[in-house]
Amino acid sequence: MTDGGASGKTITREDISRMPARDDVRVMSSVSGKSSEITSVSTGETPASTGDKVHYKSGGLENAKAGVLTAGEINDFSKWEMWKDLTTAELKAHHKNWQMAVSARYTVQVLNEIGGAVVNARVVLRDEDDAELFVAKTDNTGKAELWGNLTPSITSKKPASIAIYYEDEYHLIKRPTPFEQGINSVKLDVACNEPNRVEIAFVVDATGSMGDEINFLKAELNDVIYQVKNNHPTLDLRYANVFYRDHGDNYLTKSMPFTNSLSQTVAYISEQRAAGGGDYEEAVEIALDSAIHHLNWTADARTRILFLVLDAPPHNNPQIQQSLEKSMRSAAEKGVRIVPLVASGINKSGEYLMRTLALATNGTYAFLTNHSGVGNDHIEPSTDSYKVELLNDLMVRIMNNFIYLPACEDAQQNEEETSELKSPDTDKLTWKVWPNPTDGIVNILVEEEVEELYLMDLSGKILQRINKIKPNRVMQLDLSNYAAGIYLISKPNGQQWISKKVVLVK
Repeated sequence: MTDGGASGKTITREDISRMPARDDVRVMSSVSGKSSEITSVSTGETPASTGDKVHYKSGGLENAKAGVLTAGEINDFSKWEMWKDLTTAELKAHHKNWQMAVSARYTVQVLNEIGGAVVNARVVLRDEDDAELFVAKTDNTGKAELWGNLTPSITSKKPASIAIYYEDEYHLIKRPTPFEQGINSVKLDVACNEPNRVEIAFVVDATGSMGDEINFLKAELNDVIYQVKNNHPTLDLRYANVFYRDHGDNYLTKSMPFTNSLSQTVAYISEQRAAGGGDYEEAVEIALDSAIHHLNWTADARTRILFLVLDAPPHNNPQIQQSLEKSMRSAAEKGVRIVPLVASGINKSGEYLMRTLALATNGTYAFLTNHSGVGNDHIEPSTDSYKVELLNDLMVRIMNNFIYLPACEDAQQNEEETSELKSPDTDKLTWKVWPNPTDGIVNILVEEEVEELYLMDLSGKILQRINKIKPNRVMQLDLSNYAAGIYLISKPNGQQWISKKVVLVK
């Protein structure tokens, strides 16, 4: 393994092939900045050992604690070429099996005249007959992902235009640029808008097969709820829950509507239990339909996130495939970003489907790993490498990236591409960071030598360190391997930092 520094461990395919069922690793906490050795888990139960696999029995986990489960993330937007390769080779059979494959990708970036993100613009991809192919809303970075086709067996008409609607503004992009050739950038003459509401729904498989991990997951979800509130005390955070099982169980779905009462949300999650199921597949499509179409999502919220926590795919037939496609399209149109979080038991077919759900809705894919020692075996995802993190850190990081919205004054400052910052050790530091937003390369120019700069995510996790920045020389920083979101380019200043915010779009 290679040390990923503050961003955790980077696991490569070669490492995976040599890895035993449990590998004791050091996992970095982005909240505390300290590492914790995952060598044992305090659960009130003695681990049971089977060969070299260390796991915890499914019963007696009522004292499960947060900060135990380990996880990784794959954002296929940031590994787009790899995803296309995987779906024509290793995962090809699964997109035929589900009759679902995102293709003909178009990315749109919508900003106002001073460079601020335009959130909740309605963006419509149309064919040459002016029929809608796909509809999405711009996210907290002003970005929308559009797809000319979701079904591999159907050849859609060629995308011919993109229409953008926001308040009284209308903009038409004729002959839009496919993602492989660039991003479609638009500026609208509108004021800054900073929506304050954030809506997060947890959709959780509560069948019996989740019994090996569900109490730990509940502890992690409850911990994350309070962490996000502490990180964003001024936001109107609202949570909803949908727990689901399968046909023939004592319920199909059990829901709690959006509320800003954290205590009610935590209490509701805490009282749920895993039971029922029986066969492998579960009623995932029913749960998604309930969450996307029947929860009261707000049209002008800043961010809408749906965490789909599960260990098995849905049943598979043409009606279920149609239901899944309908839910994906509705989620994208409402601006609901699906973030699957898969537990032990998921197979490759389920992995493919979940990653497709994430792509279709501008989300990302997360998965539990064996490193915590909790639960049954977790499959390795199809990718080149990933980083192991504590699950609650990973979820908080994803939420921070999906929630953060630069203030209007910050956008104005970035548009001008200069910032004059006074500090005790320098009378004046003038630096430029451009382009912003960027799809990968960022140029940095300072007027005097800087000892070191850091690239960080919004949780404060250091991703890169750049030493000895020479004055009046343009230095390039490549962010293309990172997930879309907000990043900080920061300089230490005593006990504080001076920073520039950079928006990365994919």
